[in-house]
Amino acid sequence: MFAVRWTKDLSELHAGLDAGPLLIFDKSGSVLVISAFDNFMAASYEHDVHNSAVNWGIMGKVNSIPKGFQYSTVMYYGASGINKVICCLCIMKINIFRF
Repeated sequence: MFAVRWTKDLSELHAGLDAGPLLIFDKSGSVLVISAFDNFMAASYEHDVHNSAVNWGIMGKVNSIPKGFQYSTVMYYGASGINKVICCLCIMKINIFRF
């Protein structure tokens, strides 16, 4: 995981093969997590410096996607600190895929 101070210039924001979940947090314990929710190895995000945007989706070098392939992205906010927010996401994923 890489830590980057959120400023107008996010040139240090790792993307592509170096990317992982994006966690945006402050000193008060508020956390916003944006991440692939399944098919992690096929998913990525990229930082669009020209439009000041972060885009999620399937890796850019993928030539085809098999029929029935599914990809989900999750955005989750919590105000109880990074550890508890990540634990909540893990429990949520277990409960969703249990059924």
